[in-house]
Amino acid sequence: MSLAALDSRSIRASALSMFFALFLVYLSMSPGNSGGYGYINEEMESGLRMMARVTAISKGRPIPPMLWSRHGPIPVLFDVPFLKLGKFFVSPDWTLAAGPPFFTAALIALAYLWLRKMCSAAVSVFLTLAAAFGTMLWPYAYIGLEPKQSFFVLLAGYVGLARGKIRGWPRVLGFAVLCGLALNVKATGVVMWPAIAYLLYVQFRDDWRLRYGQLLTSGLIIGGISAGNVVLRNFFWTPRGGAGANLGGWLVDSKFQVFTNVFGLLASPAKGLFVFAPILVVALWAIPRAFREHKDVAVFATLVLASMLAFLSILISPYDETWGPRFLHVAIAPLLVCIGAAWPTLQWKVHLPLAVLAVIGLVISFLGSFFYYGARGKATDDARQNTMEWLTSDNVWNEVAFDARLFQVWWKKGSHPVMWTPSHIWVWSPPADVPPWRAIDLRDYCESQIFIVYYWSRARDALQETLLRFYLLCLAGGILLLGYTIWSSLGLRHLVSGSRLAVAAASGGALIAAAVWIATPAKHQPKMLVDKTEVAAGHGDYTLKIAEMPNEIVVVRYSLDGAEPVEMSAQLDSMGSVHFDVNAGTPRGVYRMLAFRRQQDLFWVNTDVAITVK
Repeated sequence: MSLAALDSRSIRASALSMFFALFLVYLSMSPGNSGGYGYINEEMESGLRMMARVTAISKGRPIPPMLWSRHGPIPVLFDVPFLKLGKFFVSPDWTLAAGPPFFTAALIALAYLWLRKMCSAAVSVFLTLAAAFGTMLWPYAYIGLEPKQSFFVLLAGYVGLARGKIRGWPRVLGFAVLCGLALNVKATGVVMWPAIAYLLYVQFRDDWRLRYGQLLTSGLIIGGISAGNVVLRNFFWTPRGGAGANLGGWLVDSKFQVFTNVFGLLASPAKGLFVFAPILVVALWAIPRAFREHKDVAVFATLVLASMLAFLSILISPYDETWGPRFLHVAIAPLLVCIGAAWPTLQWKVHLPLAVLAVIGLVISFLGSFFYYGARGKATDDARQNTMEWLTSDNVWNEVAFDARLFQVWWKKGSHPVMWTPSHIWVWSPPADVPPWRAIDLRDYCESQIFIVYYWSRARDALQETLLRFYLLCLAGGILLLGYTIWSSLGLRHLVSGSRLAVAAASGGALIAAAVWIATPAKHQPKMLVDKTEVAAGHGDYTLKIAEMPNEIVVVRYSLDGAEPVEMSAQLDSMGSVHFDVNAGTPRGVYRMLAFRRQQDLFWVNTDVAITVK
């Protein structure tokens, strides 16, 4: 095997190691649930219904109607493996929460792999870590919504530009499918057709006459995927008046706003890309410089950014209430690759300022990862200031400054109220009939969304204890693996001698010990009991009891005769019991209790209690 092949294999191995390291670190700081993050619940329900339909077809049961989501079935298909795991571990909601960390880690590992083809190891590692923790890629490893599209766009760019000519029908067909996914994993992806068209141009520009069949087939596949997803997406939008009609209400009525929106998307103090990913400021100089040596990379990165800017600039509000300018998430990795192409070797005069920008980005991104973005929305509701303009453009409600306030409150602990009045400056005196600004208590919003932090000092049930241990193991393993990846990528392995066998044995022993530690049951496992297993409709009754949850509202998930699970809520008394009368209208059959949780908890406790209604 040639030295070049060995070097290529080593780079791929380090990229894979980088992926697992970042995935473990991201996962360790997960909130452990996916509810409340944009339209994620909608896609989760669509994915669960897909699975239920497949199960019904395979078992000959009545097929439930499909639940469609706004971006069509393509993104949901990538959620299904995570949802399927939720049938075996904790819950679908918990396993789906691992999806955004997975795709974010894959996105950054892919950027690292691309950088290693153009840059030194030191520059590649530096820009990879800057992307992972110094940009808004980090918060969106928990918010979700964007990582899948960003990954597929970068993957299409990598395959189309970094791996040379794509030869042979299987690879051409695979590349076409990849381009189709890049345009359709989100409905907004279609606006990036110039970037995808450029990838096709690069692949076929020299010999398109000889390969016109492959070119035509590629176009047909991309068009077919796009058309099919539009048709299926319309099942969601048609009952709501159509996608076009919904978009029409958001279009600007002044052409001048297009101009101001572009500048705001890049440099607004409230929502600008350069605030939420400060290192990208350097892209203004990097793109022209990269154009000289890596023209295709520079053009691709520019087209991705310009395509999304062109679309967002025609909207009344080109941002939303989530962290930063989320629709520009897709441009971050291509721009960082472009920065690497511009300065491929370590130069202190260039990379020291970049490091300063990365540290600033680290602080900002930490705040976005530590707190749930919806806390600010709840605060504006309580303050009666919940307009999109205030959320996206007002310095009083600047999300970085707001989360910094929350972090100060969280850090100082205590239980006393911390009142804050989000007041504005009138010009120059307030109208006579305007009520005073309403004060809010910041302590109501300062809880961290990170599972480890949230439950660290709280009483935990058995499942929460197990998950806390799991996340701590992920954190320790992720940090160690990340350190090893950096160490090996920089070629420092030869500085330390040791036996690989000893390292492997120690790692295996640590994994076994960790598995035992995670699996060790907690002392207090909540248990559901019913006093009867069979009752008669119309004159029967039974008592359900969870002694470990007195005076709590509990949510119970159950199924009737094996049908799709549904949920009900019940108020337990001081003994942890609730009494049910079974009236004559109660459907007859076997009611199987599958899981339960307190209303305020994130996770379910599995159970297997059944009662038959005759």
